[in-house]
Amino acid sequence: MAEASPLLTAGTIAVYLAVLFVPGGLVALAAGLRGWLLAAVAPVFTYLIAGLAGPWLSKIGIRFDVLTFVVSTVVIALLFLAARLVAVRLRGRGEPDTSPWAPGGHAAVVLAVVVGAGVGIFVLLKAMDFDLGVVPQDWDAGYHANGIRYIADTGDGSLYGTGKVNWYDVPTGVFYPNAYHLVGALVFKLTGATVPAVVNAHMALLPGLLVFELAAMVRHFRGRAVTAVFTALVAAASTSATYDNLWRGPLLTFTLGLALMPVLVVVVDRYLRRPGLDTGAAFAGVAIGMLCVHSSNLFGGVLFVIPFLVQRWWRAPRVMLRDILWTVPPGLAAVLVTLPHLLGAASIKGTIAIVDWPSTFPVSQSVGSLLTFQHIIDRPQYWLALPLWVGLAFAWRLGNQRWLLGAAALFGAVWVLTASYAQPWVARVTSPWWNDQYRLIALACVPLIVVAGHGFAVLHDRLAGLARDASGRPPVRAASVAVVAAAFIGLSGMYVTLNAGQVARGYGNAPGQDKNDAVVSTGEVLAFHELAKVVQPGERVLNDRNDGTLWMYAIAGVQPIAGHYDGSLESPAIAMLEQHFVEYDENAAVRAAVKRLNVRYVILGQGFVRGWNERAGGLRGLEGKPFLTKIYENDNAVVYRLVPPPGEVVAGG
Repeated sequence: MAEASPLLTAGTIAVYLAVLFVPGGLVALAAGLRGWLLAAVAPVFTYLIAGLAGPWLSKIGIRFDVLTFVVSTVVIALLFLAARLVAVRLRGRGEPDTSPWAPGGHAAVVLAVVVGAGVGIFVLLKAMDFDLGVVPQDWDAGYHANGIRYIADTGDGSLYGTGKVNWYDVPTGVFYPNAYHLVGALVFKLTGATVPAVVNAHMALLPGLLVFELAAMVRHFRGRAVTAVFTALVAAASTSATYDNLWRGPLLTFTLGLALMPVLVVVVDRYLRRPGLDTGAAFAGVAIGMLCVHSSNLFGGVLFVIPFLVQRWWRAPRVMLRDILWTVPPGLAAVLVTLPHLLGAASIKGTIAIVDWPSTFPVSQSVGSLLTFQHIIDRPQYWLALPLWVGLAFAWRLGNQRWLLGAAALFGAVWVLTASYAQPWVARVTSPWWNDQYRLIALACVPLIVVAGHGFAVLHDRLAGLARDASGRPPVRAASVAVVAAAFIGLSGMYVTLNAGQVARGYGNAPGQDKNDAVVSTGEVLAFHELAKVVQPGERVLNDRNDGTLWMYAIAGVQPIAGHYDGSLESPAIAMLEQHFVEYDENAAVRAAVKRLNVRYVILGQGFVRGWNERAGGLRGLEGKPFLTKIYENDNAVVYRLVPPPGEVVAGG
């Protein structure tokens, strides 16, 4: 597979950025949002559009593609515009949003956001060896990539569509929220880039998206510009907040939801301060968008909002009942339009086993990991930890953002539970996040990043005070911000090398990793393209689900028997082939399964997704079998063609 050129890399990332912000931005504009709030809401509104359009269009037999997405954007924009016009007629336009920042502070925050987003893109590209087309090697990436290719090829935007690449032989199908895949399919169609390049372009934008959304949240709660500046820089440097989840998994829908989480509390606050049809529509729209990406994202967002509500009700207990009642109308509207999602989620209840990862940290280490931004990296991120400690010491100066301490405590407590306690009830409590330590420490990091940004602001204040005392004149505050920012960037290097090294693990690019033994190696990709030359529509290729060959669909459009590493719920026919295909000539049940699934080719790759995996029993010892002929081979893969027609024995055998 040819490396992506710099022009293709820049173009793919730029198109993805435009798809994220332009459609949702137009809807946000129609809803009456402006400035930072409009930009902050735009990405989640794009997922709202795609996440609603895909399933509902499928129900009436219409393809999801660029044209129907554009039409859906117009329709949803008109609905939000209608809600806004009705609200204006009933209550007037409301008070304009006045900026809490002076022009200089505003410019400094914009610069910090650009720097933070740029650092995130650079870290991801460095981890990819600056090849946007490289294949992510871990568990989740293959499913998401195949889902994007499936939607682009078929136009099937249903909530059971992405599962059809792997669970096509399950009569009831498998539900999975698909807004991420729908948007990815649009970018794939618009750019002509490979599916891995589309997946990687989105990953490169995720750290910057968190940077931007946190800065917008600080502004909404009238935090200081200097706090937003340093929040943006800390967010771009924190390993556990994003980067650890972009190699391990990669947890694409979770990390996307994490980045969008701050905007939920913004629209909740805006709605409760001025309940109305327009503010309620924005609140419902953000909640719907997060749900369409993944239900666990909305659940995490609700927990993030709870400490804010506690602070609000603590100050004004009398508004508690009113607030609860006001959330009912947008909640009901959201339930109605997301009914397919809710019914789909209910359909898989009880079918997914509770995961219980080992809990190996003592409590002291779990707490220490939070306070030093360290999870699995060798050393604490001291240049983030020091401002965090200062921010905690001066937490009383957080003002309207003191509720973030409650959010940090809530998510931090859940993190400590899953990292340090192995009781079965802990696995049940943390099941919305699969009892996953990586997810939970990332959730706790989000509010702690703002506290660390606040700590930097306190240090800036002290530096400005020292400058004033030394000179006898008021300090130039921009200069003290620049000095503290430059010191942080210079001393920490924004942890670029550390974070790029972490993410590189997910691409087989870390030191000591053998690319020839990768899960999806260059040789295997070449074999996929050879298969694409001979496999006809409707034919499937028998593969080992653990050796990375499931990527043949995303990369070359060839349909495998196993389309994901997850072998749960597989049909008896697929299980038969995995366990007994080598008995093709002697086993009539194997031949029947081959005929029903229309298997014409077999591919075997070299590496496995997990070190303990072994070749499936039915795919061992195929060399020299009379019912197979070898048609392609390289150092990493071998491809066979079935000699007789599927279901028949070798002539004369």
